[in-house]
Amino acid sequence: MAPSLQQASLAPIADRKPPEPDQARDLKQQRQIICKPQCVARQEGKSLTARQLFKTLQWGLILFCLVFSIVGGVAAERVLEVLQCQPHTDPALRSCSWLTNPVALRLTPFLSAGSIVDYPFVLLHNFWGLLLLWGLALLAARWADRNPAAAATLLPRWLPRRSTATSADVLRWSVTSAFWLLLAGFIGFCLALGVPIVGNQNARAIMESLGCSPGTFDPFSSPCMKAPGFWTPRLSLYFVPLAGPLLAPVWLVMGFWDVLLGWLALIGATFALKSHLSQLASPPARIHPPARPLRRP
Repeated sequence: MAPSLQQASLAPIADRKPPEPDQARDLKQQRQIICKPQCVARQEGKSLTARQLFKTLQWGLILFCLVFSIVGGVAAERVLEVLQCQPHTDPALRSCSWLTNPVALRLTPFLSAGSIVDYPFVLLHNFWGLLLLWGLALLAARWADRNPAAAATLLPRWLPRRSTATSADVLRWSVTSAFWLLLAGFIGFCLALGVPIVGNQNARAIMESLGCSPGTFDPFSSPCMKAPGFWTPRLSLYFVPLAGPLLAPVWLVMGFWDVLLGWLALIGATFALKSHLSQLASPPARIHPPARPLRRP
């Protein structure tokens, strides 16, 4: 080959430059997008995808509702046989543990239902919280399935890699979780006992779970309303005739002021600790030297 032809063929190779970092990242993203379906299926088979999680939750919810809406009495009887305990609102009369007793109490009404028509209403009345959480999980899985890019960027914030996590990171995440749990619990507690009429109903439900049933016309005629303890003296204000259901915010402050102050102190302490740990984890800001003024000649 002639020297001129060799120079002409080698010239484009010599003039080539390595790709910029941004260009290399764009090329990598394009290769991932143009990946073959077999490659995608092989990658998805390694772990549970959002679509598979959505389908699992969907069919599980449908099966749960169908079973307890059609043969709720039989299903509740079988579950109670597996638990092998006698539930009761009074801790002294029950044989179930603190974990199985709430489940057994919600299954017992299925045994006293009049007909199959009552099963759906019993299901909604006793498992509305579980159905609500199940529905929220379905919505989250559906959103992650339709927005995989946003879910992929959001998931590492909540589920960090173990290989990159240090003891300081675990401590910071634990304090952050404790702060949000305390704040959510405080808001839920205030809404449950501080909203008019709702606070009275929740107070009655708490008293009934403790084995005390206040009367409708004269609640203080029941002997259990004068019993000492943590709940009874604080919740007795909610049963004052006429004013009890309407002044729930006042009864909340009067009956639980010490609990609210302690709760707020814990929230403030965890927030201060969370902010301190976040400042330690963040890199220090670089201080740029001031620019020198230009000197005129």
